[in-house]
Amino acid sequence: MTDHPPSLSDVRLGPATLHGVIVVLRPPRIADYTQWRRIRLRDQRTIEPFWTSSPLDWAARHSGKQWVRECLMVRTQARAGRRLSTVIEVAGRFAGQIELVSIEPGAGSAELGLWVDADVARHGFGGLAASLILDFAFGAAGLQRLTAPISPANIATSRGAALMGFRREAMMTRYFDVGGARRDHELWAITKEAVPPTGFTARWITRYDGPEPAAAAPGAPEGEPVAATTVLVATARYYAGRALHMLDPLRTPTPIRLTDAEHPALVLRSRSRGDWAQWCAARMHSRGLLDAGPGESEAAWAARHSRFRWWRELLRARAGLHSPTGLVLAIEVDGAYFGEARLFDLDMFDRNAKMFVWTDSACAEQTRRAATQLLLDYAFAELGLCRVETAIELGDLGAADIAAQVGMIREGRMHSYVGATGRRADHDLWAVTTPTDQSPRGQVSEPDVQ
Repeated sequence: MTDHPPSLSDVRLGPATLHGVIVVLRPPRIADYTQWRRIRLRDQRTIEPFWTSSPLDWAARHSGKQWVRECLMVRTQARAGRRLSTVIEVAGRFAGQIELVSIEPGAGSAELGLWVDADVARHGFGGLAASLILDFAFGAAGLQRLTAPISPANIATSRGAALMGFRREAMMTRYFDVGGARRDHELWAITKEAVPPTGFTARWITRYDGPEPAAAAPGAPEGEPVAATTVLVATARYYAGRALHMLDPLRTPTPIRLTDAEHPALVLRSRSRGDWAQWCAARMHSRGLLDAGPGESEAAWAARHSRFRWWRELLRARAGLHSPTGLVLAIEVDGAYFGEARLFDLDMFDRNAKMFVWTDSACAEQTRRAATQLLLDYAFAELGLCRVETAIELGDLGAADIAAQVGMIREGRMHSYVGATGRRADHDLWAVTTPTDQSPRGQVSEPDVQ
């Protein structure tokens, strides 16, 4: 990672020339509404089957209010360093969008999303836009790994990803709600090691440049611009909503206490202020499994486990699953602290989250399995999640065995992935989706209200 990555709110990439046509990536503007709506409505048949489901019909999803809200949202997330959203401009016209979402600076990772105007599709402009983004991601942004979830039915996008150098790593079960239902998606990924010597953009132009028919240029805009009153109302509602949302972390949620009749000694509960010493002791016992990297010094380990960092994380986690650190529960056996169970990285669109469970090395495997099952029961029955996944390092046979015992399925292998321990290594992706044939076994006392 670079020490000072550029601000994502004003990134402009290009120009680059393909088939004699200039392509630029720039931040979205309110004035783009007319062209955005025209293209999206015209291309509904090719976009909607692979787009996030919504109770609104397609026309209502492309109103002036929705576009203003999207522009404000991506600008806010860009300033926070979590998202880079750009418009693909071909020959001076709006011709699609490409973005990096779920940017994780610590892990050096992000997810790539793209859609292109049908008038310029299959002429190489989408690939050029992706090349510009990849050069920026692996260069100035300092990222190490990019992913792209792709529907198996979206063959054209899969072929384009392969041409760029992405490789298929997994089939993610019921990963995304698109076209009105949760559907499986392939996980495609590319790492920094795949960067060509001359860069992605230069390679793409060398491979695909040449004369193109005039039909490759996007059409002229049609329709009315966003009314000034619509902009004002949408802006006011957006910032009012953000103000209310910012108050969420200040509310103290009801403490969580999960129990299991089959394992009465086991409790999953909200962490308390007095857990720090026991947390440190349990982490020390499991240090070989939890070190962020090989040969971590005593000073570095102590810094990661200081009382100050403990308190900071405890305060940041007050909003539970919606907090930056996610929902963190202490694992207690016969009143003694034995580890933590986490649900984190609640995604932007669907009810998906990641899971990580660690216990003191003295903790029995049966107890860890029961704690994992209890966490999953809570995730599905009380939090309403649809999918929970976990990344398991190669060679961690114990964790893989527990994942299988609680009903998780190995979906594939992720390369150069940073797991919950902070180590970059190959990990197997395991996941489980909403149970349909059995009811949760755990009992919940005083459920968390998010």
